Amino acid sequence: MSDLIHGGDLISASAQYGIPVEEWLDLSTGINPVPYPVPQISEHCFQQLPYQSAEFKSAVKNYYGAEGVAANGTQQIIELLPSVLPSVSQELPILLPDCGYQEHRYSWQQHGRAINYYPATDQKAAEQCIQECIEQQLNTGVAMHLLLINPNNPTGIRFSPKQIYRWAEQMQQGAYLIVDEAFIDLSPEQSVLSDYDRFEQLGNILVLRSFGKFFGLAGIRLGFAFANQQILQQLQTELGPWAVNGPAQAVAIAAFNDAKWQAEARQKIRQNAQATLELWQPLLRTFNAELLSCDGLFLTVKLDAEKAKQIYQFLAEQGILIRLVLDDEFNCDLSADKAQSDSKNCLLRSGLVDTQNADPCEKLKRVISELLLTLE
Repeated sequence: MSDLIHGGDLISASAQYGIPVEEWLDLSTGINPVPYPVPQISEHCFQQLPYQSAEFKSAVKNYYGAEGVAANGTQQIIELLPSVLPSVSQELPILLPDCGYQEHRYSWQQHGRAINYYPATDQKAAEQCIQECIEQQLNTGVAMHLLLINPNNPTGIRFSPKQIYRWAEQMQQGAYLIVDEAFIDLSPEQSVLSDYDRFEQLGNILVLRSFGKFFGLAGIRLGFAFANQQILQQLQTELGPWAVNGPAQAVAIAAFNDAKWQAEARQKIRQNAQATLELWQPLLRTFNAELLSCDGLFLTVKLDAEKAKQIYQFLAEQGILIRLVLDDEFNCDLSADKAQSDSKNCLLRSGLVDTQNADPCEKLKRVISELLLTLE
């Protein structure tokens, strides 16, 4: 298990700042603040061994358009990928985003793999670097896996399915293109699974999908992998027969089949994203922050590191937890002008507030106003 600190760790925040867990406003994750309403669950789901039912598998295929392997969250799959991906050499390196979900990097490091990085805060720079690395592989014949977090958490950059297919076509034999689509549910047409025939034909793309973020039920611990049959069989063998508990399957069946709720949730998330941005705007203008992402389940800004730490600390002391992303945490230099400035930039990421819940909105608005008053 990794010792990396993730968003949502209210227990550590409570211990550090002396504020009870139940009194925090947690904006440190990208989880839908309006979760799917958990249905009544049959007692059999708790009593029987959780073999994956035909109803569960049908609901998965109905929602994702493909049959995959289910696990106790995508984290469980991420930890297995370096050991289950077949290759001409089991020591293939991997190309990762320099800003992104840290457990990907940690998993490949644990397996002793060489890691290269592409810039993930600039769309054009990312595409150019990835293309150059792929062309270098073509010229040298040396294969390398590639990971895309699409859209990227926390920077928000994203790649079109057309671009991803193009890169997959150019990959060396034995190399895989991994696409982490944990936040793609807001625009499922942008998933590489949306053209399943091409996905299946290429055979060298592996897609990760997360249940907890869009449906707002992270505690369910449910995630999926979609790949060719060889990879799926290897993953299933490693995961064993009871990778998804019975209650999780029951909730997922209801959620995946509820198209009405899904459509309404996408609309609410967009509304909540806009409302959250409006609450943050006075502070962002004051600190001259650069907005990187604001149209999904989180908003991310880039700003001076010392200012970001000041914001983070002030909010935490008032019981609001956000995500502070320092440049050394993600193997990248976020400075605006590395040649001419000694100042360091970093990222701040905030989850969404629910506009239908007045208390969190008022708390965030009040604390931001109090912080602004300290600057006068």
